[in-house]
Amino acid sequence: MLNSHRHNINELQALKKRFDPKTVEKAFSQALDRTQSKAATQISADVRKTYDVSVADVKKRLTIQRARRDASRSLLYAGRRLPLDHFKPKERMVRTTATSVRGKPFKTRRRGATVRVRKDRGRQLVPGGWFAKGRILRRADQNDNRSQPRMQFGPSIPGMVSHESVIERAQEMVREDLPRQFSGRMDYLLGRKE
Repeated sequence: MLNSHRHNINELQALKKRFDPKTVEKAFSQALDRTQSKAATQISADVRKTYDVSVADVKKRLTIQRARRDASRSLLYAGRRLPLDHFKPKERMVRTTATSVRGKPFKTRRRGATVRVRKDRGRQLVPGGWFAKGRILRRADQNDNRSQPRMQFGPSIPGMVSHESVIERAQEMVREDLPRQFSGRMDYLLGRKE
């Protein structure tokens, strides 16, 4: 497919020789930001049909990296796992069995935590977890109350994308939108200098 835009994103080096390199880099950076935001919104809309995740969480974890030789062939990365505290955590008292100083088990209650990760499954209890200081924590070893508490994580954004087609659709959108955004930003920035 030929690039019909006035400023071809695949000719960054040539554009840097013809115009101020800082202007070209600024246009590219602004184009990336705008396209990344659009891609995040599109992925988020698909993901949010199933998962209870915010647009902001998706946007924070999404990055676009350009391929070395062909800037319009940018790759979309949809980052790491989300902490469980991003899934509307709530405290709940739960029944549990504890061990007395003498080694006898007894029934008691403790503070637990629930989260809503998937919309089709409702709230779920985090096994051995609790909600404190804005985080969901759990002991590294659930049978040892002296083991270090660790932050608990839910699924990653790629893990939430149930079909490869969602990322492919977003990649296609990036391939179409990024060159258009870049050309538009170049026109705007060059127009300001005239």
